[in-house]
Amino acid sequence: MFDVAQLISTLLYIETLLILVRVALSWFPGIDHWNPLVRLLRAVVDPVLLPFRRILPTFGGIDFSPIVAIIVLTWLSHLVTRLGAGFSPGLEIAGAVVEIVLTIIIVFSVVVLLRVLISIFDADPWHPVVQAIRQMSNPLIRPFAQVVPRSRGVDLAAVAALVTYVVLYFVAKVIFSIFLSGLVL
Repeated sequence: MFDVAQLISTLLYIETLLILVRVALSWFPGIDHWNPLVRLLRAVVDPVLLPFRRILPTFGGIDFSPIVAIIVLTWLSHLVTRLGAGFSPGLEIAGAVVEIVLTIIIVFSVVVLLRVLISIFDADPWHPVVQAIRQMSNPLIRPFAQVVPRSRGVDLAAVAALVTYVVLYFVAKVIFSIFLSGLVL
């Protein structure tokens, strides 16, 4: 039997994979953007990303639109497959918002962790990757740099920021789970 919900879910999954490919290609500046396959990929993926890019600003050079688009597509896929089983729209939307917030905190934590690692291993400050990590992490670390004393070795402001973001993640997860369980009841 032909299942429309399964077809829609599969198409959403394929679009998610294509977004991941598009993101991966953006990391390689040598890719020919006029290649017919790259242009086809952009024609399929960019219309999905465009609404999110209009809403979400880049933060420290990080484009969150693919992350949010993937979360929304995954949520839509689950929603389509559960349509007949009965669901709570409010709970579904709240769950998607929670997932977006937690994912953004994870991305912040990873960027700051990279900053901590380059300080621990005393990476070449002029290397383009090191400069990119520092540029992305500066807005995340700036509030801590005003409070935490500077050190010659490990970037203590980055360590303080990392600890704060990790704690924030777990606190937010607990608060959100309490909130979502309250919606279920």
